[in-house]
Amino acid sequence: MPILELFPAKDFYTTCAFNDFRPGQFCWVVTPVINPIPQILDVERATPTEHDEVKYLIRSANRSDDFRRKDRTLPLHWLQLQSSEELLLQRAKKRLGIVLCSEVDAYQDIATLLRQSGKKHLQEDCIFVVPAYGIKNEYHPGGFPPEMIYRVRSLLYRQFFYFPDGPKIGEGVARFDRIQVVVGKGRSAIEPIDTCLSDEALGLFISFFTYCITGEKDEDLAAIIQLVQEGIQTP
Repeated sequence: MPILELFPAKDFYTTCAFNDFRPGQFCWVVTPVINPIPQILDVERATPTEHDEVKYLIRSANRSDDFRRKDRTLPLHWLQLQSSEELLLQRAKKRLGIVLCSEVDAYQDIATLLRQSGKKHLQEDCIFVVPAYGIKNEYHPGGFPPEMIYRVRSLLYRQFFYFPDGPKIGEGVARFDRIQVVVGKGRSAIEPIDTCLSDEALGLFISFFTYCITGEKDEDLAAIIQLVQEGIQTP
């Protein structure tokens, strides 16, 4: 049974306020391209007296002293690199994503303590987002190929969540294996839109995420997977 017979596209979405940042809400989010081997941007001052002009080298992070303490004789003020840190080079683009969680625990007394000690990063307002990827067609040659989409719709991949065409959302696949964290709600990093998953679709989304990270299905999800996969034939 196709997944859209259980969850019709017309019932998959609902509207919400732009600034809700609620679980299931769609947003545009800056998403990095993950390289199997990180790339480092080695930089140094072009002259001993200038911080704004630099020389650089792009290379793979495969040297024995990478991310180890080293003497930076001419540090760059604007980068503030610590002795065991490196500057990574990474491609990124804005993709559609689905908010998984936007509420974390925070305490004002701890916030004051951390601010005074320069460690605000230990308690931050953050949003967990699952980025989404398109499907290959004549207008979008770089998306998921049809052979994979058949399997995704059949719930054969636990790390992928399929969502159909909607009024403001195009067909795509949310990737739990690319989950990311956005700090704060700045529009340069995340732009929410007024569309989110319906309650039923959100329940499936959360259940599938739990299944992805634990390998365990709840009773409802197990029944849905069994119904969807009855009689399927993978091409």
